[in-house]
Amino acid sequence: MDKETQLKKINKELKIYINEASFISNSCRNRLIKMLGVEFHITLPVEDFANIDVSIDEFGNITMRGDVYKQTSPLTFSEVEEKYQSFQEKAEGLLKRHKNKAFPNSDKNNVINLFIVILLTGLFLVLGIYGIKSLLNGNFYNLFWLLVIVFSFIIPSVRDRFSQAYHYIKRLFKK
Repeated sequence: MDKETQLKKINKELKIYINEASFISNSCRNRLIKMLGVEFHITLPVEDFANIDVSIDEFGNITMRGDVYKQTSPLTFSEVEEKYQSFQEKAEGLLKRHKNKAFPNSDKNNVINLFIVILLTGLFLVLGIYGIKSLLNGNFYNLFWLLVIVFSFIIPSVRDRFSQAYHYIKRLFKK
């Protein structure tokens, strides 16, 4: 395989590693980028951008978010491949450790959201029953304040929580 196709393969794999690490967490992605910099003896800045594009050229220079971070002495392509292989082993170990967590943070947050949705559904049922009783008793003053409280504080955030819970449950049943 020639240099150019090998370099494209390396950069494509590097993007996959960064995307997987970003899916786990930003700190995992930042740790992965630091590992890449350490392996190539380049100090890379760790920033919290939504998307970070990293690529390696044939001399071992790293381009990140449009900025080129150069080697002090250019590497040969075989040295770049060796350093990338070493980085690849470390990156796979890092990603494997984080993937095997018993209860990842994203799932923990989704379970908490599901619990909140169940509590809010119970609250809506209780408030609905209270509202119907107030309406039947002719106590419109209590009904008015109940509607003001429900529509001003609870309704805007509930719609987002219900949609998140729905998508989480849908994802669980796809697995």
